[in-house]
Amino acid sequence: MINRLDIADADFAARLARLLHWSPEQDQGIETAVSGILADIRARGDEALLDYTRRFDRVPATQAADLRLTKADLQAALDSLPATERTALERAAERIRRYHEHQRAASWMYTEADGTRLGQRVLPLDRVGLYVPGGKAAYPSSVLMNAIPARVAGVPELVMVVPTPDGVRNPAVLAAACLAGIEEVYTIGGAQAVAALAYGTPMIRPVDKIVGPGNAYVAEAKRRVFGTVGIDMIAGPSEILVVSDGSVPPDWVAVDLFSQAEHDEMAQSILISTDAAFLDAVAESVARLLPAQPRQAVIGKSLADRGALIRVDTLEQAAGLVNQVAPEHLELAVRDVDGLMTHIRHAGAIFMGRWGCEALGDYCAGPSHVLPTMRTARFSSPLGVYDFQKRSSLIEPSAEGADHLAKVAATLARTEGLEAHAQSAEFRLASRQVDESGAAAGRDVSGAGHDVSAAGIGVADAASVDHANTGSAASGAGVTPRGSAGTVGLITQQPAMATQAAVRVARHVRPDVQAMHAYGVPDATDAIKLDAMENPFRLPEALQAELGRMLAALAINRYPSGTTYRALKQAIAVQDGLLGADAQPDVSRLVLGNGSDELISLLCQLVAQPGAVVMAPAPSFVMYEMSAKLAGASFVPVPLQADFSLDMPAMLQAIETYRPALVFLAYPNNPTGNLFDTAAVQAILRATDGLVVLDEAYAPFAGGASWMSQLDAWPNLAVMRTCSKWGLAGARLGYLAAQPVWTEPLDRIRPPYNISVLDAEATRFALQHFEVFAQQTAALCEARTTLAVRLQALVGSQGSLGANGLDTVYPSAANFVLVRVADTVAGATPTAQPSRASRVATAMRERGVLIKDASRMHPLLANCLRLTVGAPAENEAMLAALTEALQAIPAGREA
Repeated sequence: MINRLDIADADFAARLARLLHWSPEQDQGIETAVSGILADIRARGDEALLDYTRRFDRVPATQAADLRLTKADLQAALDSLPATERTALERAAERIRRYHEHQRAASWMYTEADGTRLGQRVLPLDRVGLYVPGGKAAYPSSVLMNAIPARVAGVPELVMVVPTPDGVRNPAVLAAACLAGIEEVYTIGGAQAVAALAYGTPMIRPVDKIVGPGNAYVAEAKRRVFGTVGIDMIAGPSEILVVSDGSVPPDWVAVDLFSQAEHDEMAQSILISTDAAFLDAVAESVARLLPAQPRQAVIGKSLADRGALIRVDTLEQAAGLVNQVAPEHLELAVRDVDGLMTHIRHAGAIFMGRWGCEALGDYCAGPSHVLPTMRTARFSSPLGVYDFQKRSSLIEPSAEGADHLAKVAATLARTEGLEAHAQSAEFRLASRQVDESGAAAGRDVSGAGHDVSAAGIGVADAASVDHANTGSAASGAGVTPRGSAGTVGLITQQPAMATQAAVRVARHVRPDVQAMHAYGVPDATDAIKLDAMENPFRLPEALQAELGRMLAALAINRYPSGTTYRALKQAIAVQDGLLGADAQPDVSRLVLGNGSDELISLLCQLVAQPGAVVMAPAPSFVMYEMSAKLAGASFVPVPLQADFSLDMPAMLQAIETYRPALVFLAYPNNPTGNLFDTAAVQAILRATDGLVVLDEAYAPFAGGASWMSQLDAWPNLAVMRTCSKWGLAGARLGYLAAQPVWTEPLDRIRPPYNISVLDAEATRFALQHFEVFAQQTAALCEARTTLAVRLQALVGSQGSLGANGLDTVYPSAANFVLVRVADTVAGATPTAQPSRASRVATAMRERGVLIKDASRMHPLLANCLRLTVGAPAENEAMLAALTEALQAIPAGREA
């Protein structure tokens, strides 16, 4: 029923070669027919198209317009689908789109040291044609797999042709076209459809590329129009090769072999294994399961003619055969997938691990199922976004660059006997020399232009001029005083050197980093500082003195020891109740960070595999997004609701769609101050396969609300805390608690000695005297309540400021209060940028109080200010400054 081969057999190579041999038969009748159809479409256009459609598809169309479907037709097809089919198509479309968004190439530009700009411009094709088989054979997946990569690439015009034999329209195909955003669809097929796409007719404008599968006539037509337009590929029979070590059930493998064999009798299905008994078991499964297959006859002939079960001695031998076959589909059903992958070079799509069946890739995994066949995976790739983009080289020589390049180009051109090429380069060089010759003699030695002296020494020689003028600093000989004539070289070099440095930065520093803004720390000189959620109280003087003596005794000439870190972890574990079964501190659950910022960065690095997603509600702590992007992961923000609660339908849908490796939940949230609903957090933990980090930076102010005690209840829960908010902002100490299976890999990427001995011992000292900080925290919570009441008196028309006061004071479980400034009054025009909140914050700074302007952080925070709870006197000063600023800047009027 299926061929058996053994790599140890003497005739193995010959038998394998015969099995793999396949060449497309060139049917003279098909070639002649297609040639005539192409010529006829070019000559008669729509008239010929109508004739062939009536003849081959038996569609009684009388005019070309009858062949075009409307957007309403496509939408009606989508609306008519059963709910399960529509949902399946929508989910497949979303996964395909998300995968291909990772493939999108971008234009780039860099500048050489001589000022020459070089780059690459990436643009989508203008118009692409998609051929889709029609009639009883419905392939909606083919629509999605071809159209969505084109859409992601940015192709503005996508036209689909699909035959409708006897006028039968397949609703699933048309529904897929609707989901993919195709708006131009014609009910034509065969070679005539390919000709119309390639050459154009009065009704159908020509395209730049044709993609999609078809029968032998379609394939021959695509082959003949290639050169006039681009094509994706000429596909051969379907192929699957499975490598298994016997670790998956034999029935699974048998059905996987069937999945390709059922396409046609020339399809090829091969299994390679080191386990002869497993091959026997698969052969038994094939014999037992085949009779129940609807396409039993096709599968049986395919397996008998071109299928094989091959025994090898090692998986390395299996990999060698894989590279020889270069299959369309490759399944690696082995325990050590990563180890085997290091030996694999040639395959279209590789399905890895126990659950990686090829059928998932055909429909919904994400990558396109349009794959190279007939061993072409040795040099070609699956259809992707890059197949719908084209690249142009960009060359903009500078004058200085042209000097050097012209000489090189002229020399090489004459070597090749192309004199006009040489002159083309030299004419510009000669022209520049003439333009500059008159100015050279009168050039000022102060450094105008590129010269540093009347002798015309260029920037490239500036270093030698400096050395000659300044002598050797080591010997002290020949040193010229600053400002004397001898410093000409040094003075003129500085602007050029700055330019050259900037060029190198542009070339080598990541573009996203160049576009970033540094985390801003405003000048707080002579200001009451209520912008950073710090504890306003210092330690009592006696404890300050004791801490000073302890720190003075430390050996700061030495790196921190392991004992230092272990002692600190033990103190934290005791404080937070992280105890083992023996009631002793469980330090294996803790990782220390230089503030929680470092831990956020390390967590993002930990999960930043290709395609990894980090997720968080928005607005929230800015470092979640920044750290994710710097680590190379994608960041997906999920907007909160208007009241800053979690939008659970959106959150759960985002988790299902993006499958995040890491989710951050600030608890309480910064900058909104609210605690998320417990049931909502539990739902997120259940839905997320990756790690969910509860960032409890403000836990001391949250009335005991914490997830620390739940670490054993959830396999994917981590709790992150910082010492900054309760009194040690200057010590920069954060920590993460989780099960050891998470903390151990995180600790591996932690930089060595990331916590200084001063910070470590200061934190341990603070934990020994935590009752002092607990008293301060209690005082701040009481002050927060008082502050909220005072702020509430500024709200609304009944408040002391009327319509010019505050719009909302939000409840807070942190050491700050978020307020929204009213920004309109009756009959007034809304103010433009900057917002009223921004102007109020500026006015408060002018009055000596520094707060956080949150209005530009997120649209949900429009006109919001974040006010840190300070000491009583600080709060009074802040309230006074806020009231004065609100009065001075009326709502709805320009500053």
